[in-house]
Amino acid sequence: MTDADTGVWSVKYAAKALLGYLMDIRLGAAGPGPEVSVPSPWDTWWACYRATIPLPGLALSIVVRDRSCPSCTGRALRLAAASPPGHPGTGAQACGCLLRWAGQMRAPGPRVAWPPVSLSLALIKPDAPTAAINDLLAPVYGILGSRQLTLTTADTRRLYPEAYGADYVRDRDAYLTSGPAQVLILRARRADTDPGAVKMRIRGQIGGAALRNHLHMPDNPGEALADIAQFAGYQELAQLYRRYERDHTVRRLAFYRAALGSGPAGADCLPAAG
Repeated sequence: MTDADTGVWSVKYAAKALLGYLMDIRLGAAGPGPEVSVPSPWDTWWACYRATIPLPGLALSIVVRDRSCPSCTGRALRLAAASPPGHPGTGAQACGCLLRWAGQMRAPGPRVAWPPVSLSLALIKPDAPTAAINDLLAPVYGILGSRQLTLTTADTRRLYPEAYGADYVRDRDAYLTSGPAQVLILRARRADTDPGAVKMRIRGQIGGAALRNHLHMPDNPGEALADIAQFAGYQELAQLYRRYERDHTVRRLAFYRAALGSGPAGADCLPAAG
């Protein structure tokens, strides 16, 4: 695929594909992956930060196609290489690159037919109708683990690294850290479950607002695995992965290689422009 063909998805989804790729390589005990490419240095930072895996520890080589802003390139890659990866903060940058990238990440985009993932995580946010959400999840997911906790700002940064705007981040953090939340580790009852569609359906049924939307669920495999690692730890995730995810690893790796430019384009690609 050419850059023109991948212009729509590359801005919004490359970071998520990269995250999925490095999570499956790490958990699936695969050998070093081939060289892959992403459009922005902030894609690399986002994937490393989301996974808490420093850039030098990745078992793959990443090429950043856009190096038009040397300041951003250097800063993003330094943050990604830190142990643990660092956060750039929520203030405006002089060049505006980070703000533009974050806006593109959070903007609406085409739906992606991500490859299957059995495991997921639901975060039922403070003051949400917890019992109702559990009832709506039950026909679709089995619960493998549950805990209650109060989020910190460090938790919210890792869940939403691409959040931008000081006012938005302040309001979001105040909401998410305001009281106990429930974390559920889930296993889909059907192989073709679309977690993004499940989340949107439940949000529509229980109501809420753009910020106070009650339920966090990742819509792609990489973030599902990263969320479990965040709240349950890599050791527990590795055990769950060995039990439930190994049958999906090969297909997901092929999808990510195609999406990130190191494999043949085909049906297992992110949506092209148009």
